[in-house]
Amino acid sequence: MVLYLDCQGYSIGLNLPTTPTAAADRLSALREGLETTAPVQISSVDSPVSNLYPYIQHTDLDNETDFRKLNVLAERIDSMPQEKQQLFSGALELECTGDLDHAIHIADNMDRFELFPKITTDEELGRFLVDTSFVTGKFSFPESARPYLDYAKIGAEQRDSIGGVYTSFGLVRRREESPVQTEGPREMLLTLTTSERNYPLVLPASEERLEHAKKALGVDDFSQAVIAGVEYVAPYLDQLIPADSITVENANEMAECLQEIKADGEMKKYCAALEVEEPSTFTEALDIAIDLDDYELISDNERDYGREALRRLGADGELLDTIDGYTDFDALGRAMMEEDRVRQTGFGLVRRLSKPFPPEQETGQTMM
Repeated sequence: MVLYLDCQGYSIGLNLPTTPTAAADRLSALREGLETTAPVQISSVDSPVSNLYPYIQHTDLDNETDFRKLNVLAERIDSMPQEKQQLFSGALELECTGDLDHAIHIADNMDRFELFPKITTDEELGRFLVDTSFVTGKFSFPESARPYLDYAKIGAEQRDSIGGVYTSFGLVRRREESPVQTEGPREMLLTLTTSERNYPLVLPASEERLEHAKKALGVDDFSQAVIAGVEYVAPYLDQLIPADSITVENANEMAECLQEIKADGEMKKYCAALEVEEPSTFTEALDIAIDLDDYELISDNERDYGREALRRLGADGELLDTIDGYTDFDALGRAMMEEDRVRQTGFGLVRRLSKPFPPEQETGQTMM
């Protein structure tokens, strides 16, 4: 597999799999003479698997984890025989998620898909269904009737129930009804149970996956099932977020928020806010996630906080430099931290922007 990389109009090729050192050398060669921070984009890919580009186009090649995943995917493709590469291409088109982790998961679970060679149109599908009685024996026509059948119409009407897509190699479909989910939770994992069944639901989930979960549980509404377990990918959240009043719908919204929080690098801030606010219900924890911009993690340097407090009051850099030798910024910082009710947490100092946190309760003296 060859990636074609572009940086400010310059291009270079990168063969995968390769070592991190070799990849870093290629990126350095591409950036030579340019801004060192210039972003590198994957402009195209040369691979025996078509439909691969949407799954890798946004990969950050400077990220060690993302690069490792690309290497894993390239190794998987190299180990596939041609027929399996064709099936993989169709599976990528069928799933159509554009997610690198999902592409690797599909490559590791090819037995969940099947390829019907030479079926590339509704007419060919219709003939196949009639000739093989493929769907529960439904298509059983006498030989005398077959010259008069509209095979294209039969194929078109059954295409959705077959659950496949046409590719240049043939029809690719899932062997199972459920949409493929990535291994393990992306942000959360709910264990849903009824009196007869249980179902592990990975979140965040699409509407299609939510509907499939209901079908698997045999319920019309998630209120008919019990949430028996909640697991988070990020550490500490199981200790900070209560499960009281949790619903599947709110949990899915929380998982979407957690994805954004993680992408923005603000998980520590969320944990700090939770530690101080101590939500009593899942809904309250969700509200904090939604309003996370109302919180700020700050440096524990009192001098820096004092200077920043003056900046918020309108002082510019020139004024701060002028009064630097005449102002006890450390004392000012301590005073402003107290006024802003900055709170110390296991994740750092945090303050609330809209209004200060309530005063901490002081432990009274014990009467003897």
